[in-house]
Amino acid sequence: MKPEILYQLRFLSDLTEGPGGRPLFVLTDIERTEKPEEPPKYRSRLAMWEDGLRLLTQGEARTPQWAGEFIYFTRKVEKVAQLFRLPLRGGEPEQVTHFKAGLEGYKVSPDGSKIALLSRGDYEAPKPDQPRTYQTWPFKFEQRGLLPQVPRALYLWQGGETRLLAQQPEDIEEVAWSPAGDFLVFTASATPQERWAWKQRCYRVNLAGQVEELFGGVGPISGLAVTPDAGGLVYLAHAWEFGGATEARLYHHPFGGGFTQLAQGAFGNTINSDCRYGGYFQAPRFGPDGAIYLVETYKGSARLLRVSLAGEIGKVHGIGESVLAYAFCGRELYTLTESFTHPARLTRGGEVLFDPNAEVLPSLPAPTPIAWHSPEGHSVPGWVLLPEGAGPHPTILYIHGGPHTAFGDALMLQLQLFRASGYAVVYGNPRGSTGYGQDYTRLDGRWGEIDEADLLGLLEEALSRFPLDRGRVGVAGGSYGGYMTNWLTAHNPGRFKAAVTDRSICNWTSFFGASDIGPRFTWLQLAATPWERPEVLWQKSPLSLVHQVKTPTLVVHSEQDHRCPIDQGETWYTALLHLGVPARFFRVPEEGHELSRSGRPDRRVARLEAYLEWWEAHLR
Repeated sequence: MKPEILYQLRFLSDLTEGPGGRPLFVLTDIERTEKPEEPPKYRSRLAMWEDGLRLLTQGEARTPQWAGEFIYFTRKVEKVAQLFRLPLRGGEPEQVTHFKAGLEGYKVSPDGSKIALLSRGDYEAPKPDQPRTYQTWPFKFEQRGLLPQVPRALYLWQGGETRLLAQQPEDIEEVAWSPAGDFLVFTASATPQERWAWKQRCYRVNLAGQVEELFGGVGPISGLAVTPDAGGLVYLAHAWEFGGATEARLYHHPFGGGFTQLAQGAFGNTINSDCRYGGYFQAPRFGPDGAIYLVETYKGSARLLRVSLAGEIGKVHGIGESVLAYAFCGRELYTLTESFTHPARLTRGGEVLFDPNAEVLPSLPAPTPIAWHSPEGHSVPGWVLLPEGAGPHPTILYIHGGPHTAFGDALMLQLQLFRASGYAVVYGNPRGSTGYGQDYTRLDGRWGEIDEADLLGLLEEALSRFPLDRGRVGVAGGSYGGYMTNWLTAHNPGRFKAAVTDRSICNWTSFFGASDIGPRFTWLQLAATPWERPEVLWQKSPLSLVHQVKTPTLVVHSEQDHRCPIDQGETWYTALLHLGVPARFFRVPEEGHELSRSGRPDRRVARLEAYLEWWEAHLR
């Protein structure tokens, strides 16, 4: 198995109910031409499952919704997204919106007569060669670049006409319809300061545009769903009680009354994978039985929960894999599920209906689960992927991003490629990871302390149990995993024979100002700023100990990464080079933080090849 296998993969996403109670979704593959000037690109098309695959479009189509006599979807027109609808009776798609700024989200009313639209209207951004002036923050964002200078507003489409329904000082983030389609609820920050701090409020607006504030202003709010009787809503929220590690709570909030907490957990599928493309609905939604359904990450898997308004919680059993998305089609529950060895497949009641990669991927081995029992009393879960042969094998300790994500029941193609190339892979979920309870997720500013102990303990457990070569151990990871790669090689100068640090952080002080989430992320994780406890930012920066690094290091970074800006990779590489440490810089143009997951396919392949070349040169 080689990196080029990526070109053959197909991705399922955007699962939703289609006409006739059939599942509607997006199928994405990768198109390649013989022309060298035309790079490979993703092709996303609408599809339905009717005891077989039925493609509905040939041109680009994303984020489908069905209501009444139409299937709605988005497609780019002159580089911005617009809404289209496809008549069920047949014919060509019709363009519904014509916003100069494009469409950023939409929700069709339950009866299909109205559409809530999120857009910046007719705002036109300055041309790339023109200056821009900002008076607020953030002024850029990952995968979006420099942000528009007007807030995202709520528009209403009805009877062929579009009108402005609600405009707030800050972006309107999320909307949900009432069951009768007579009002909407939405979230937005009330002030720039609330937006800076990731705090939102919930509002209700009627079709005349009268806006009423309901609650909020203490933390993030998401997953809005109005109750079937329209008497209230459910949602996910918290108040940053434990900084960036705070688990969300599921609340029920009757209109005009107090709220009730129904559940708490690591809601959403936070399992790492590099085999997804598109959108995946995992938020609260009322099922046909009147209960609330939502996805929760739990001990290395993402499961579907059923929660009643009385707070009774049960797991909806599938086929023993992670739930990536779910939808009720008619009264039947359909899911997209994934596992250690399979990307998303369409399933129903434990049966796999459609596996788009059944004939593409070889028979992949599942990793062997392990655990390191810490002297502090907790267990660190992990896995080992072993290559063919008797060993002892060169070994890679691979660290996930976040830090508040996890490894588990989801395919990491990259790790399988390492294994197929003759390397054992050790990976796991140190403290800071999600799915093991609130206390386990909390780092409380102890980056590089308790997580380092867990990672090295897990590595030692694997080295003692499997035929691994202690003299040939590499370390790698992306984002937070890149930070920990820098940290481990600086704190353990002779421990690792090779390293790959990908989209990393090495200097918290520069990260504070340059990252699209820098100020709030830094405060939520370390409770420090460059003017308040600046010594903490330097103590937690791997750059402070870069002079101790001896490990040959490949630095991987993308030029348009706004989450972990490229100055982080540049600084680490430059320091290593000047210190005489063998180093190489793999620098990728026009890509951002998501290169490994949704970057241009040929650049994703080139990145994987760069990893393998580095391991071959320094770890073989």
